[in-house]
Amino acid sequence: MELLVLSREVSREGERNAKVTLASSLEINILERFEQEVVSYLRTTLKNTKLLLENEVKEQETSKKLYTSKDKFEYMASKNPALKDMKERLGLDFEY
Repeated sequence: MELLVLSREVSREGERNAKVTLASSLEINILERFEQEVVSYLRTTLKNTKLLLENEVKEQETSKKLYTSKDKFEYMASKNPALKDMKERLGLDFEY
């Protein structure tokens, strides 16, 4: 679990702040367990004794899974409307 949190993006915010972007509030709880060790490491590595660590939760977008042929076709047709025209001209049917 700690490895998952440590692999998240860390950006610098000004001279004193480092911001960790997390995916959920669960990751905040995991980070809090070893936050002091991370801050200590960053302070010595960056040679900045006034460094503070901030965390931000940024929800990830979930995409709808495409399972059926019809779902896949509708997704591709939304990207390229000419597919619907071709389907009608050729008389294709994706439902079995």
